[in-house]
Order: sequence, then structure tokens, then C-alpha cells
Amino acid sequence: MSNILHHRTLRLRFAVLHPLTECHPPVLLNKLTSVFESAAIPLAMRKEKRPKPIAHLAYPLPIGVEGFGEWADLTIKAGLNDPPSKVIERLRACSPCGLEILSIEQVPLHASSVAELCETAHWLWDCPAELFTSAVLKFKIFADSSNFQINKTGKLEGKKGVKIIEVRHLIQELNWDGEDLRFSTKIVQGQALNPQKLFAGILGVDQGHLGEFRRESIELKSDPKLDQFDKFAPKLRNLYEDAVLLESAPNIKIYDNDEDDTLSL
Repeated sequence: MSNILHHRTLRLRFAVLHPLTECHPPVLLNKLTSVFESAAIPLAMRKEKRPKPIAHLAYPLPIGVEGFGEWADLTIKAGLNDPPSKVIERLRACSPCGLEILSIEQVPLHASSVAELCETAHWLWDCPAELFTSAVLKFKIFADSSNFQINKTGKLEGKKGVKIIEVRHLIQELNWDGEDLRFSTKIVQGQALNPQKLFAGILGVDQGHLGEFRRESIELKSDPKLDQFDKFAPKLRNLYEDAVLLESAPNIKIYDNDEDDTLSL
């Protein structure tokens, strides 16, 4: 029988604070998986020559930026014996400074990865006092525009150069709260948008003069796979495996042909 029958996928929501804000995504993911190992919650491993844990971060966090509602999917070898509140306590006790576990839930094995579900990121920018007056004016121009281009350094025909890119569609909301600017950005799969670079282009200032950003939350869209169990569920080999994985298929009932009573599994 395949080990996948015992695997369970956990969806984790957590905060990343200083000093872990200086970690690149692979390093941050390693720290997250090590927390599970320290808490004696074994992770399932990939089938590779050098196996790694089956774990994914939802959306890269820019270096130096705190995240107050980050997401990750981690697959564990077997189901949890304790309720989520107890598991969170165990994980928190093993978490390094700068990592705070907020919530945890089990999702079906056939669910979309959390990275695929990321739709909108909500941010806060603490505007430096010396930029405030200029920033209010420039962001009003930005908000009133249907199109807005900025210069971006990149490769052009294999050589480093400056190209012009359209960015108006990337920012969906802009609301000032005193000298703080709350805004949301559209998450495009395959692109790791850094609002620091975006704001530097809009304001025409060096990125190092922008002050502090933080990501307050990541909004997830509904998962279409959850309503299509027959299409996306793992293809099993026998009736026993079907029964073992029934917990992944909500609203399924099994009837005993002799008794006509519903059997609870």
C-alpha cells in the first residue's frame, strides 16, 4: 500500500518578523520545515535522489519586509493525533525568533496548492515625512490614470538595459491613513512583485529612501478542485484504498447491501 494513503496536507498561516525578514524564500522554508521536525511532526518526503520535504510557500516575501499573514502548505507523513490548538502550541514552542504560527488546518490531498490560490496581497507603506507631500500628489496622478509606465532595469536582447513596463493594473487600491498608505496588489502567477521597486519607479526616488513596507495579508480565491473530487482525487488501485481516503471526499456515504444502514468510516 502506498505511503500516500497516510499523508495529510496542512495549510499553515504564519507571520514573518525581524530578524527572519532577511531570509530568502528557500531559507525561510527550511526554517519552517525544521520547526515541524523539532515538534516531532514528521514531514512527507519527495521521491528524489536527495529527498526534500513536501512543502511550499504561498508567495515570496521581499527581503526586509515583514509579513503578518503568510501561507504555506506542508505534507506530513500521517494524521495528527492532537487538535489544531495543541499542534499550534507545539509548533510555537519550537519556532525561532521572528516566526509566529497563527493558524493551521488540514486540506484534502487533491486540493490546489496554496501558491495557486493567492489572488491579492494587502500592504502598508510607512511613508517617510520628507516624501509625504510629493507622494500624495504622485499617487493621486497614478490613481487617476488608466495607464502608467515606469522604467525597470533588466535584460534586453541578452544585455543589461532599461525597459519601460506598464504597472497601473498591478495596484488595485490606494488609501491614505495619515502618513501610512494602505494598498493592494494583484498577484500574477510566475511573478514575484516587489512593491518597493514599484514605488521607487512611481515616485522617482531611490528604493533605499522609501522607508518600511509590510505585507498585512494575502487573500486566497476559492479552490475549484474541492468541488471536483472525482476529477482531481488520487487514482486508487483497490477498494481498501478507496475506503482509507474517503475522508478526503465530503458528503460521500457507503451503504451495506444487507442492512441498508449507513456505515460511518
